[in-house]
Amino acid sequence: MRRPLRTALAVPALAAVLAATGCAGSRWAGSPGASGSGIEGRTTVDGGCPVIRVHSPCPDRPLSARLTITGGDPERTVAETTSGADGHFRVSLPPGTYTVHPVNLTGAVAPIAQPTNVRVTGGRFTTVVISFDSGIR
Repeated sequence: MRRPLRTALAVPALAAVLAATGCAGSRWAGSPGASGSGIEGRTTVDGGCPVIRVHSPCPDRPLSARLTITGGDPERTVAETTSGADGHFRVSLPPGTYTVHPVNLTGAVAPIAQPTNVRVTGGRFTTVVISFDSGIR
């Protein structure tokens, strides 16, 4: 059984690659050769406006969130990362089908987001937007 790789325990060269690709702080079971594919995207939260009017839009805002990515058979955690303050994240993964489980960083009930299924194909990053619901609308 393969265990998720902890970047803090990785060889310095791998840690440098992770930092250069914006994946520092992530951990995953993929190999460095898997860096040509994976999942990238943004985490956002609705503007929290109780009523949205045409003349007064209430745009989504970036949200930093913890993302746990599961996959395989049996399903297990293959990666964990935190999106940045701008909501962006990028995780290298080999081709396959994964589920992204988002959690807000405060531990509060809201904002909340549902798990998102993602299919990763070889040689590219699949882009997803994970939308959190503030619970106000």
